[in-house]
Amino acid sequence: MRVSVTTPVWGCSTDNLIGIAKLAEDSSIYGILSPEVPPYSALANASILSNHTKETLVGTWIANIYLRHPVLCAAESMTIQEYSSDRLMLGLGVSHKPVNSRLGIEMGDPIESMRNYVNSVRSYVDGSSDQISLKRKTNPFPIYIAGLTEKTAQLAGEIADGLMPYLAGPEHLKKLKESVLKGRESSSLSSDFVMTTGLPSFISEDLDLATEVARKSLSGYARLPFYQRVLKLSGYEDVVKSIEDGENPAEALTPELVNELALVGPVSKCKETLLKYSEAGADMPIITPNPVGKQSPLEVMEQIIQVID
Repeated sequence: MRVSVTTPVWGCSTDNLIGIAKLAEDSSIYGILSPEVPPYSALANASILSNHTKETLVGTWIANIYLRHPVLCAAESMTIQEYSSDRLMLGLGVSHKPVNSRLGIEMGDPIESMRNYVNSVRSYVDGSSDQISLKRKTNPFPIYIAGLTEKTAQLAGEIADGLMPYLAGPEHLKKLKESVLKGRESSSLSSDFVMTTGLPSFISEDLDLATEVARKSLSGYARLPFYQRVLKLSGYEDVVKSIEDGENPAEALTPELVNELALVGPVSKCKETLLKYSEAGADMPIITPNPVGKQSPLEVMEQIIQVID
């Protein structure tokens, strides 16, 4: 099983990025990917990660398409692809309406925006764009898109090399994979499609503590419409209804929910959850690190490696 890991969602120092990269390089981690939450740039972080690894794949999870023109995304990605000797995985997403609105960004139709963006990036990289020629030769790199619904999964099957859902339960993951296959039927792409799944981790021998930390840490996601939708699609309509009715998300998220959708508790239990998602169709689980108690980013990464090994 190929398992990748992200750097901390809310960012970390460049020293910690380098330390995480070195730990990943010396382990069985398949790829190390950077989230994008301002003031951190996913592509800039991926560049640092590539500078301190030789075999581990590097990339983004997930770069917001509304924050940079596709020609700049293509140019930055080509630099990382060239420097890393073809180890880039480019993950793209639309972020969330509340986040983009705060920045004065009008999202328009997210599905069509993503379709146009991915096609533009590919055209700049392969030289087929009629707008501009980058006059630069690099090998193509896989493009993954974030997606939580069957409609987005079908789009991924049409235009992308992989799908990056998050907080999607095993049964919903199976439905997403079916939609990917439907989209692939009308695609001109010949690459092997990679179904990933994002799994937040809260690793600790103290299961009760890990569960409580998970409920609090994931409560912020439960406030966002896109994630409320995926929670409903994963069978937690009652939880979302409670939040919509005004209940504190940290209290509404049940122990059952976080223990199904995340790696929670001792290493042995987390291994079992990871296997469950592999059996549900995840070709490459992507683990996102979260501390339980006073843990540094490097200590959390060391625990994740124990789960993977």
